[in-house]
Amino acid sequence: MNVTILEETASSLGETPSCSQQAASCLSETLKVQPVMDAGGVICEMALVAGEEGGDANGFSRDASAMALRKAGAAFRASGCLVPLTLDHPLDVCSEMPLAEQLCLDLKIATVAKDLLPAASPHRGGNLSVYPSAMVIYNVPLSSRLVDGADLFRPYHEFRPALRIRLLPCSGEGAPAPFGLIRAVGIRVGIPAGVYQNHKLQDRFFSLLGQASRKGLRVLASDIKSIEDFNWLRLQPDVLFQGDVLSTALSLEYIQQWLTGLETDWRTFQMGA
Repeated sequence: MNVTILEETASSLGETPSCSQQAASCLSETLKVQPVMDAGGVICEMALVAGEEGGDANGFSRDASAMALRKAGAAFRASGCLVPLTLDHPLDVCSEMPLAEQLCLDLKIATVAKDLLPAASPHRGGNLSVYPSAMVIYNVPLSSRLVDGADLFRPYHEFRPALRIRLLPCSGEGAPAPFGLIRAVGIRVGIPAGVYQNHKLQDRFFSLLGQASRKGLRVLASDIKSIEDFNWLRLQPDVLFQGDVLSTALSLEYIQQWLTGLETDWRTFQMGA
C-alpha cells in the first residue's frame, strides 16, 4: 500500500507539542558534528551527535533523528558542501511493516525518489528535499531482516555492534517503490579502552573484521578514547575511525563556517597534516 507521510508541525494543527517533540527540539538546538576519518586522517563522513538534551544513552530518539537530519541537511546545503552524513537511529527492527517503510515513517519522509529524501510538507508549498539519500548512513540495531547473517555479530557484545544502512531509491516492476530499498553497507563498533594492549580483545576484533569482510561490510570503529588504541586500530585494513581522541564533537555552526571558509575541497583536508 502506498502511503504518504505528512510532516505537520504541532503549531499548524493548533496542538501542544508532545514531550518527544519538545525533546527533539532541544536536541536540534544542541546538535553537534564529529568527523569520521580513514587511517590517514582524511575526513570521509560527518557523524551527527546528540547534544546534552533530547537524546538518550543510545543516541537520538526517533523524533530527534528526523529533526537532526533536517537541520544538518539544511546547514550543509547552505554551505555548498554535500558531505556524507551518518547518525544513530533506533529503528524498530521487529516492526510488522517493511523496514524501509518504518524508517520513512520514523524520519517523516514521504517518498525516496531521484536519490533524494523529500520532506513531506505539501501544505508549505511543495516538497523540499532533505538530503541526497545515498549520502546518509544510519546506524541501527542488528537484524537479519536487514542483512543475512547479521546475528553473527551479536556475540561481540563488548564492541556494541550496530548495522550501518542506506535508504536508496528503487523501482519494482517498472514503477518507483515509494519507500525505497534498505542496503547494509557496514558495521559500527564501539572500541573498549585499552584494546591496543589486550590480546583477547584484539583476537575478538580480528574475528569481527573477518565476519564483516565476508559480508562485504566496512567497519567503523567509534568511541576511540586513546591515541594508543587509535595507533593500533589504524594498522587494520579498510577501517573508519571516530572518537574524541581524534576530534571532539563540534557545533553545526562551526562546521558550516569551516566548510564555507575552506579554500580547497573539503575532501582534500587531512587531520594532522
